[in-house]
Order: sequence, then C-alpha cells, then structure tokens
Amino acid sequence: MKRSKLSPAKRAIIIGMDGASMELVNNMITWGHTPNMARLREVGVHRPMIGVFPTLTPPGWTALSTGSWPGTHGVMDFNIRDIGKNLDKTVWGINTGLCQSEYIWNLVERSGGKPILVKWEMSWPPTVMKGIQVEGTGPGVSNHHQIAGYHLFVAGKWASRPIGGQRDPETLDPSALQKIKHIDSVNIKTFESERWQGAAIESNKPIKEVELTIQPLARGRTDMNRGKSGIPKAFYGLIYASGENGYDRIKIYKNRATDEVIADLGVGDWSEWWIDDFEIDAEEIQGYVRMKLITLTSNADAFELFVPQIWPRIGYTVPAEIAADIDQNVGSFLQNPARDALGQVDDDTYFELLDYHHNRLADVATHLAENNDWDVLMVETHAPDYASHFFLSQADEISGASAETIHRCREGLRRTYESVDQMIGRIVELADEDTVVLICADHGGTPNQYRAVDIEKVLEETGFIVRDYEQSIDWTRTRAVNVGLVHIFINLVGREPNGIVPAEDYETTQLEIIDALHAYTDKATGKHPFSLAVTHADAEMLNLHGTLVGDVVYALRPEFDGAHGKQLPSVSFGIGGQHSTFILSGAGVRKGITLERQVRVVDVAPTLCYLLGLPMPTNVEGGVVYEALEDPNWHLTRLLEFED
Repeated sequence: MKRSKLSPAKRAIIIGMDGASMELVNNMITWGHTPNMARLREVGVHRPMIGVFPTLTPPGWTALSTGSWPGTHGVMDFNIRDIGKNLDKTVWGINTGLCQSEYIWNLVERSGGKPILVKWEMSWPPTVMKGIQVEGTGPGVSNHHQIAGYHLFVAGKWASRPIGGQRDPETLDPSALQKIKHIDSVNIKTFESERWQGAAIESNKPIKEVELTIQPLARGRTDMNRGKSGIPKAFYGLIYASGENGYDRIKIYKNRATDEVIADLGVGDWSEWWIDDFEIDAEEIQGYVRMKLITLTSNADAFELFVPQIWPRIGYTVPAEIAADIDQNVGSFLQNPARDALGQVDDDTYFELLDYHHNRLADVATHLAENNDWDVLMVETHAPDYASHFFLSQADEISGASAETIHRCREGLRRTYESVDQMIGRIVELADEDTVVLICADHGGTPNQYRAVDIEKVLEETGFIVRDYEQSIDWTRTRAVNVGLVHIFINLVGREPNGIVPAEDYETTQLEIIDALHAYTDKATGKHPFSLAVTHADAEMLNLHGTLVGDVVYALRPEFDGAHGKQLPSVSFGIGGQHSTFILSGAGVRKGITLERQVRVVDVAPTLCYLLGLPMPTNVEGGVVYEALEDPNWHLTRLLEFED
C-alpha cells in the first residue's frame, strides 16, 4: 500500500454498530454486559461522537465512510427528494451511486492496499475493485439478494408478541415491512396414508399432516427484490406423538413420495441448514433453509413453525468467487436475523438467530482475513438499531410502560449488546500490535416518552398541506410538504411541476412555516415538540446544503421522536442518546483516556488515514482527532529521527 512505511498503524479493524449510542454503550459497560468493549475502552480512547443530521443510517454511515457531511456526499436520507418531480416523489437512498465523495475502502485501493468489507452498511452496489466485499446493502428486509424472507407457519391458537406502544414508521425504520401479513396460516389435517409413499412413523396418537409452502421473494422490499416472481415450494410435515403425553414432534419431508426426512423436530428444536432449489423469474437458485418448531400443544390445537430468511449460496460478493469460498469453507450466510419477525416470534427465537448471525459475521471476517491479504477490515452489525426500534422504546421508566414490559425490554437490550460484544471479541483477535481498532456507530437511539409527532399532520393542521375529497394532496392549494425525515419543501412556482407559491413569497413562506412549527402545541401534553426550525440557508450550520436540502429544516425534541431520526445528534435522553459510539484503540492510540474535545463522525476517516499514513479521501471535510493519538506529529517526529 502506498503510504508511509513509518506510520503508527499498518492495519485497521473497523467494527460498526448501527444505532448504538455512546450513552447506551457506556451503560452496557457499566452494567457488565460488554466485557470486550469495556477492555477496548480501557486500553484506548473514547468519547460520545457527534453524528449527522438527520440522525439516520444512510447519511450517517456515508459520512463515517467518506469523512464528508451529507450536504457534500449527497446521501441525505432513506427517501431523498427527486428533483424536478412532484414533491411526493423520492429516490431510494440505499445506493452508492448517489455518493459524491470517496469511500475509505476506495482510497485504500487507490493507495495500493486491499480492503475487506463484511456486511458494511451503505456499500452497495459495490464500488470495491481490488478488495473483497460480502453483502452491504441495508437493514433487515432492505437487501437485493435474499431468496425469501421469513415464514411463520401458524395454526390454531396463536397470538403475536408485541411490546406495545407506538411503532416507528417505515420511513425511519425500513428494516421491517409493516403493511403486510406477518404470518403464514396453515391447516392441520388428518393424515391420509394413501397420498404418501414410504413415510413410516410410530405415533401414540393419529398422525396429522401440514403443508408448509415457502414463497420466494416473500417479505422483501419490492424495489430491492432480486426478481419479480417466484414459484411457491411446498414442504410437508407429519405431526406425531412420540410418547404418552400427546403430540410433541414433527417430521419434515420435501414431498409425499419419499421416506427421506429433512428434519425431525421437538418443541424448541432447530433443524440443521440444508440447501434447496428455488425458482425466481424462471431461474433456479440454491439457498440455505432452516426450520424451528416453536409451538406444538399436546392435542395439536396450537402449532407454530418458523423459517428464517433464505439466503443464496452465491451472488452476494465481490469478487463473485468469494461467495463460493464462504459456502465451501464457512457455510450458510445470514444477512437478516429475523428483525422483521420481532414481536411475531418469541424473543428467544430471535436471539438464537441473532447469535448465529453475529457468529457468522465473525466466521466470515476471520476466514477472509486469515486467507487473504488485507489492510482494512470493516464489519457492521445492525442489531443495536433493531433493538432501538423494538426494545429500547420502552426500556426506560420514562416510557410509562409496565414493570413487566420494561424488564422484557431491558433483557432485549442486554441480549443484543452481549451478542454484539461476543462478535467484537472474536474479530479483534485478528489485531496485532500494528493494528488500530475502531468501534463506531452512525447514530444513536432513545426511549420513547410521548407519542411521536407526525410532521405531515402538523402541516395539514397548520394549513400548508391541503387534501382533496379522496384525501390525496391537492397541489393547487398545497403550499409546502415534508420530504424525507427533516425537510420541508415549498411548492414553488417555476421549481415544482405544480408550484403555486410565487418566488416573491418564498422567504415569507419560509418564516411562516418556521413560526407555525415553533408555535405548535402537542394536544396530548400541552408542550412544544419542535426544538429547531431553520431556513435552507441556516441549515448549513447543521452541515446541510445544496438542492436536496429543504426550504425549511426542523428537529424534534427527543421525547416527541421515535428511536432516532429527527432528534439533534447531541441529544442524551433516558438510558440512551443520539451520540454515536467512538472507541479507538491499538497502534498509535493513547491508552485509557476519555477525550475532552469534540469528535465528529466525519473525523473517523481522516483519523484512520492519518494513523495508517494514507492520503485523505476526496472531498474530506473532517479532521484528525489529534487528542486521541500518542504522537499527533508522528510524521514530523520521523523526519527529525532521520535528520539525527
């Protein structure tokens, strides 16, 4: 790699945790749940890090990976304004093609080095040319590769397992689809032996039969799915009683014409993974399948069987042959640990998959690092953010939740961070004395207190959005609309296709919107929920500039937001906050120091480049965190050594 051979660090390991606030990480360390993060904090430096605004995945990870603010890199949101079209039309933000700045992995390649990316968020479509990349799309269902999302087959007495309270919308949390059927209802029938060949089962009660049909492309984002249509694939289960206490097991078959048993499961049992064939858009694809029998009552009046995400054997890596290498030497990959099934399946099932997911990330990272040259290894988990949207919401007494719910949520947080920490412990074993290790996050998360404010309803109540009799936006009377999370655009004549606000009224309308937001009172609490509302020009102080930024930009107080998004990145609230995690240790880094001066998310890339002796990324705006370094002037020190 073309860098100074005398640089303090020769390699870097970067482990990202989406949605992990420094506030909550510090609490987890204090409570004794994360010994590996505790050790890294003790031997390195740490500080709550200021992230981007909005406090959201696409702008956050892109800023961290490039060293430039959203106004420069251009990846503003999950839903970004589509300039020239109606204001209700947006561009999907999970797309590296939108980024106008250089990623650190491309800088490493440009300098002659080799990066390895394992599920690094916001890195797809791949821009890696010489290195290695495994997946890297988005959270949960937001991926381009899965054959099918989860299936939850239920019959008889069944009920979901929600936390309760409000749910963050898909615009903020696209890791789970909300407007779909979340279960797969099945019928348990009497066993008809004449339809079967070779299925021999000893049972103390009459055998029952159930058909389990997997639908390729189910529970995936339609705009990210790998195809348009899939052929349903049926499996067949025979429910039987192995003892005197009623029904307690199920045998799974590929068809009724075989005696080959794929799985024989008791309640709580997982099958092994097996490889099966599926058809999508007339193309045959092989993927990994696994099943768990969650519930089966003794009289079979309640049945629940779970199939997690079905991931393909190939097609999700760069170079392409890396997937075959993983398939042969590691095994099945799993991108989504059933985050979208949280609240449907029991918590134990989710955490069993989460542990598997984290172990597999560590397995893949270790295998690739031990068998390939590398200079920078980047691994990301989205699990803390999953926990923020589901468990953190009511894990604090300020939520007003019952003691039972608070306990369940605290346990969910504990198990999440313990699982992440175990993964971190395995990956950092790859570090030697010349390696710098960074544990980081894109944004944080906070518990809920009050009902989240719906900006669209606020704009309706204040008269800026007007609807017709069909409840569609009436563009002939609508003066401003919300786009993405924190942007409000004026329906301006000459700029918008159906603009009605004259150019001479632009600034007056901006101030009118700002006044309306500041004056707005939440009816349930009598409080003012907006902490900030500024003009397009003033949004530069939030590092937002350019045509993709709203005419008005606003922020909410944390008690009126969901887990994250519309809160300012400097917020601390309850047991959480919006400060991103920053723990740096290893080669060239001071030991056991709590940093006093500010660290920003755009400082990550330039600091790592400085330690590695690399040039700075194109369009970099951040600076080196000199306070974190053993020798802030190491390059000058080396020159003086040569002079001596």
